Amino acid sequence: MNRSVFLLGAAVLALAPAAMAQDPAADTAERQEDTARLGTVVITAQKREQSLQDVGISVTAYSGEQLDDANLSDSNDLARLVPGLNIGLPTGAGNQPAIFLRGIGLNDFATNNLGPIGVYVDDLFISSPGAQVMQVFDLERVEVLKGPQGTLYGRNTTGGAIKFITARPTETLETGLTAQFAEFGTTKLEGYLSGPLSKAIRGRVAFQKNDSDGYINNAFDGSDAAGTDNLSFRALADVDFASDISGEFGLYGSVVDQPGPRYRSQGVLSPLDATTPCGTGAILANECVNAVGFRNPDGFYTVDQNTPASLEADNFAAQAKLIWNIGEVSITSITGYQSLDKTFLEDSDSSPANILTVQYGVESEDISQEIQIAGGSDRLNWILGGFYSSSSLDQDQRLDLYKEFRPLIESVDPQAYPGGFDPDGAAIGVPALDYRTVNKQDTTIYAAFGQLDYQFAEKWRGTVGLRHTTEDRDFTQEASLVEAGLGVFPLFEFADQQTDEEISWKLGLDYLPYENGLIYASVANGFKGGGYNGGFLFDASEQKPYDPETVTAYELGLKTDLADGIARLNAAVFYNDYSDMQIFTVVSGGGPVAFQVLDNAANAVTQGAEVEVTALPARGLNVSLGLAYLDTELKDYRSDSGLDLSGNSLVQAPEWSANGMLRYERPVSANLLSSVQIDFSYQDKVYFTSDNSEPLSQDAYWLWNAQVGVESQSGRWHAAVFARNLGGEEYYSHGFNLADTIGANQLMLGSPSQIGLEFGVRY
Repeated sequence: MNRSVFLLGAAVLALAPAAMAQDPAADTAERQEDTARLGTVVITAQKREQSLQDVGISVTAYSGEQLDDANLSDSNDLARLVPGLNIGLPTGAGNQPAIFLRGIGLNDFATNNLGPIGVYVDDLFISSPGAQVMQVFDLERVEVLKGPQGTLYGRNTTGGAIKFITARPTETLETGLTAQFAEFGTTKLEGYLSGPLSKAIRGRVAFQKNDSDGYINNAFDGSDAAGTDNLSFRALADVDFASDISGEFGLYGSVVDQPGPRYRSQGVLSPLDATTPCGTGAILANECVNAVGFRNPDGFYTVDQNTPASLEADNFAAQAKLIWNIGEVSITSITGYQSLDKTFLEDSDSSPANILTVQYGVESEDISQEIQIAGGSDRLNWILGGFYSSSSLDQDQRLDLYKEFRPLIESVDPQAYPGGFDPDGAAIGVPALDYRTVNKQDTTIYAAFGQLDYQFAEKWRGTVGLRHTTEDRDFTQEASLVEAGLGVFPLFEFADQQTDEEISWKLGLDYLPYENGLIYASVANGFKGGGYNGGFLFDASEQKPYDPETVTAYELGLKTDLADGIARLNAAVFYNDYSDMQIFTVVSGGGPVAFQVLDNAANAVTQGAEVEVTALPARGLNVSLGLAYLDTELKDYRSDSGLDLSGNSLVQAPEWSANGMLRYERPVSANLLSSVQIDFSYQDKVYFTSDNSEPLSQDAYWLWNAQVGVESQSGRWHAAVFARNLGGEEYYSHGFNLADTIGANQLMLGSPSQIGLEFGVRY
């Protein structure tokens, strides 16, 4: 029997009898105890502490304890816990994510273009796409806000926001250390130390160190591939300057120095001549080859690649938040600084031949300043704010194409093709070149925003929000061909400046029919500025600035407690109307290789419904379930290649998705508590490209995880055995089209099954 299936069966058998043994009519004291566990979930989605059930917006929130129980690998794993959230990895694990929420996202992998889903650590908006993947450790909670965010936030987003709220310093001395050991040489060590530094200052430091040999076998040299080696850390301080003035300070950082991800090569050409396109069935069956006749080895996690892959990234951020309370009014200042220095080398052809190697380099810096003035009473709450940010980003990117053929090309005519330098492919029909692009982008953002919530009747509350945004971008691009011994040959230079200005807004209406019940309706308008293609282009005409996009989001929702607080139901239906949707496509023709285009589709729509249920059906048993339905469509879009993609589904947008977690805790002695947890996620079929290509898609699949543990009743120590991806589901997390360049697609591999042990102590 498969060991993962055996572990799942053992977990179910441990869980089911105990749950079934509970009497649904358990005594009142026990029921009240369980209800208290369900309790109030406090969030700060609207810039003040509120109960999740009292906020007229769609929010999914998890506590730090729940995140620990879910055993996430990193922030990308959050998608398996949140209905409607999908996260793709266009350049593999460890690199910037492509985040989609309710079908809204951006499929671009260029490091100069942010997606429409904002990522925050505390109050700091993460301004660089390359820094939006992070380790999950020592958190108070995470909040996922769905729909346009702007009338309460300094940085505007059209699709939503993910907020990672760190655990703050404590009044008493606390410390903890947790270690994990798992298959593939995986180790994880995390810890924290928190407590008072003086009468007015409290501090906290935390870290997480991850190492792994990797789960991919590289047949080229027999090595393990796609391993990890990263360190994340933070230092926090809370300061009481006076009775009415306080500060929250934070330093955040991470260091990554590890092998780069490996992709699976999906050939699209006939093995008979390596020029004739294959049929879809043959491509999916791994019967086809790339432009040099290479076929990926059989075995889902087996590759054959010669070029070393590496990922190095140094990420640093600092935040200073000052709060001054003047009677019923508070003034908050949030100052932020961020920097990123990253280099990523990939074997882009994913083969043992040197036909395409790409290196990405990016350095970025960002400073931001936000001011909030807020006040309120029993019936009225308001906030006014101003925001400024200045970002500087530099890209240095290299593309080496068909290096394998340079000796052959030079032998055709050494004088015409010295060094095998043939960008037009005239000698043997394939272009051989070493290409470099150096880009610089400076972005300045100014915004003023405000929101007012007013309870105008006993059971009715209204919300009005308004925002004005100005975004200025300066972009320069220099592209050249480089050949050893021959020099540098400029291709083109491009320089442009773009200013986008927009007013966005929100209207909301809440109805409170009974205690712990809320029905809400809202319509909100979100704005995302335009920009420039930071990828590989071969002519200035290919650089076409894309315009801003706007989304008008309509939502109707319900939040209610059931069965005297033993169960909770949150549900919403939504309709999002895109105008000038920013879309990523690949275009053939023009230059020596296909190039990436960021364009605007005239119109697109996402609509659907979501349901989340939390319940305590028996003492010690906690159940949470989520279900999402999503219907997406490109309404009006013809690509630069002339393809009419109208009617296609959006990328990373499954029609159905679901998630769930069942956790049972039971005392086994006066000093010992046992626990069993099972969680699952389901994702319907998704497409990775806007043309809805079948080879670049992933069929529906389930992922199951389990954990069995024991801990002391005091919480001083715990131990657990865990398993990820029970049953060993083989799936792709993303895919990219390189068919017109090398005759193959890139496919990013999802994580395999893994079993491990965890031990932790806390004082």
